Amino acid sequence: MKKMLAGVMALILTGSLLSSPGTVEAAVPFPTLNFDNGAVPAYVTGSNATLQVVTNTTGSKALRINYAAGDFPSVQFSPSTPWNVGSGNAIAFELTNPTDKDITFYLRVDDSAQADGVKDSIVTQAVAKAKSTKNYFLSLSPNVLDLGMRFLPPNPAGAQMGYAWGDKTINSSNIVSMQFFQLYPSASSALVLDNLKVIKDPNTDPSYLNGIADKYGQYTAVNWGDKVTKDQDLLDDKAQEAAALNGAPPAVLSQYGGWKNGPKLQATGHFRVTQHAGKWTLVDPEGYLFFSTGLDVVRLDDMHTWISGRDSMFKDLPAKNSSLGKHFRYTTSVGSPPLGQTEGWLFNHYSANLERKYGNDYVNQWKNISVARFKNWGFNSLGNWSEPSLYFGKGSQHKMAYVANGWTNVGTHATIPSGEWGTVADPYDPQFTTSVKNMVQNQILAYGVAQDPWVIGVYIDNEIPWGSPATTDSKYLLISNILAMNASDAKSHAKRAMIAHLQTKYNNNIGALNTKWGTSFASFTAMNAPFKPAQISNGMVPDYSAMLKLLARKYFSIVDAELTQKLPNKLYLGARFAEWGISKEVQEAAAEYVDVVSYNVYKESVNGHSWMDISSLNKPAIVGEFAFGANDRGIFGTGPNSESAASSQQNRAEKFTNYVNAALKNPYFVGTHWFQYVDEPLLGRHWDGENYNLGFVDVADVPYAAMVNAAKNVHAKAYATRFGGSL
Repeated sequence: MKKMLAGVMALILTGSLLSSPGTVEAAVPFPTLNFDNGAVPAYVTGSNATLQVVTNTTGSKALRINYAAGDFPSVQFSPSTPWNVGSGNAIAFELTNPTDKDITFYLRVDDSAQADGVKDSIVTQAVAKAKSTKNYFLSLSPNVLDLGMRFLPPNPAGAQMGYAWGDKTINSSNIVSMQFFQLYPSASSALVLDNLKVIKDPNTDPSYLNGIADKYGQYTAVNWGDKVTKDQDLLDDKAQEAAALNGAPPAVLSQYGGWKNGPKLQATGHFRVTQHAGKWTLVDPEGYLFFSTGLDVVRLDDMHTWISGRDSMFKDLPAKNSSLGKHFRYTTSVGSPPLGQTEGWLFNHYSANLERKYGNDYVNQWKNISVARFKNWGFNSLGNWSEPSLYFGKGSQHKMAYVANGWTNVGTHATIPSGEWGTVADPYDPQFTTSVKNMVQNQILAYGVAQDPWVIGVYIDNEIPWGSPATTDSKYLLISNILAMNASDAKSHAKRAMIAHLQTKYNNNIGALNTKWGTSFASFTAMNAPFKPAQISNGMVPDYSAMLKLLARKYFSIVDAELTQKLPNKLYLGARFAEWGISKEVQEAAAEYVDVVSYNVYKESVNGHSWMDISSLNKPAIVGEFAFGANDRGIFGTGPNSESAASSQQNRAEKFTNYVNAALKNPYFVGTHWFQYVDEPLLGRHWDGENYNLGFVDVADVPYAAMVNAAKNVHAKAYATRFGGSL
């Protein structure tokens, strides 16, 4: 799950949320702001949100923010003169969630009129629990938001805003704008804001962070029924689970997990897709209808957390020269390390707990027990990012269908910038084709995937930032960045291709293009120079749209050609589109080449989302990622947005059931893969700080009973739910 949204957010937040003030004068002290006079200050405005002063729970006045569904609804505070928060202070506020659902909200603070949502901005996040009122604060002290975790532990002073993206340190003496917003809510909601003020930064006393993770990687301040407190608990759990597990598939299922009691179609010896009774479906190698349900990230490597500089947060870490010392790792290459570090020590509590539980052969035993669990819980597939060395090419060994994956970000091909988020491969560079060939060989074929009938198909890449549909500028960001290149540069392959496309479309008539675009190019050759219009005009949009589709078509065609040649009987499962980085043009281009269009859908349901253009594509779809998290078991984060937040473990189970059933009843979807098998580390995964309760098992390898029971129940009825009749 790539949640590094910075570049996309930068473009969207710049255009749709922020009306940046002009040149500012000397800052004034940050005000204490309440709404007891019944008025909304002129510098407080809503975007895709309405504001009203209401009476709060204590009888005083407060600001109710009515967020609309859609793109980034927000309330902005843009004073004419910047505010000075002062040194060693924090911004505090009281927030009430009057709704019956938890809401993940974001607070962006800018210290410059040129802030773009990433540079000169800090964006933080927190969860407002349903029907609750709580005090929150945002520390602006250096390093506090650089602690290596997205969501922070409770503080005696209130809930602390956790780092999401942007600068980790800003100039607290020059605050030019603040915004409270949500990400892509599917339904309207409301929050009530009051008592915005400056307080002394509670983090001047960081002792509340000491020892917050126990020897097993669990939160020390909370207890729950099956929390592991001693090594013997792990051994007892192992014995109890071994007695309960039964890996044999139910009699109603084929050996691959297909519907054995349902209609049998043509058997090809490989997975394929077709339509049956008006619904898209996978067909297993024996010809039985197959709906893929699986868990992502069945691997150990993503479970490391950062130790260096944070040693005091951990209790009872083993010595590096002890028998558990192998679970430490020193890294010099990591995406977003904490505390300004560039290298340091990591520790994997999960793998250490597995060794405590299973002994020296823990990797092999964990591999086997995991598959036994999945079968017992009713899953029939391994989702994306399973450990290749353990599962790829080994379907017959585990008797479990799986998906393989590859990344094209290898080799030396040119790339196209996509804001601060990252880059997109330039498919017009001939070297990109070489990169794809090397990827298929080294990441897929090398593991024997081509000969394995148990592999459903292959994902290539993940959440590519094709451009957000929120605004015209963000939607066509890649094309804007291509045209901003100099075509004479050796690496500007896409720029030269786009000029050639335009020259052909306009029959070499530059005047016709100028009339449409409102430009004054002397010739198509003149377009070789960087072109950076102030905005994309209405006349440009049809051409930008066509060029974006052309770019995507080139990318998907090259990948498809290599997969067709090297893995002719395996399904191309697409690139796992994300809501914030996809458009209709790219989906249409993908559908020309992929066998199944894949989406990562962190929503309460697969239904009702305009950004997924499934019905017009004439292709089946699969969910590559979805999840729901709660914080009643010591994990601080509940997920990437409000719709992935649950109020409890039981509520997680209910949301899981509703989601899978909705997909089963949707005629286009052929599978749902949950992100992920194991909870993310309590204090953040080492490369980006995500710390969400997303697992079917926790860090101590204890399954969540409510989730397991929900999975068993929904999977037992899956084929009857999808195709009707009885099992």
